[in-house]
Amino acid sequence: MAALKKDNKSGVSLYTHDLALAKQYGAGIIGVDEAGRGPLAGPVVAAAVLLDLDKKIEGVNDSKKLSAQKRELLYDKITSEALAWGVGSASPKEIDKINILQATLLAMHRAIEKLK
Repeated sequence: MAALKKDNKSGVSLYTHDLALAKQYGAGIIGVDEAGRGPLAGPVVAAAVLLDLDKKIEGVNDSKKLSAQKRELLYDKITSEALAWGVGSASPKEIDKINILQATLLAMHRAIEKLK
């Protein structure tokens, strides 16, 4: 496999880190990320994805480090090649009731629940 750019302070790529964890625990790694925590209005949305680590998708990295155009290009590839994926959200009403952090965690939980 091609070497990846160093993505964290330890100098180990995120992909290498995920491979090591998957091997150590004998299980896949589910990536979860959110969008919408910064805006003043609207929902918070989260996605959970289980990728096949033996079939690396070139260009996948921290979504906030990718351009909007690159994220759009990767969307179809990720959703078609993922072993499982799900999307969850929390409404503005839920954010107001439980706060943005708890609403983000709720959206993430809902996304994970949708994995098959």
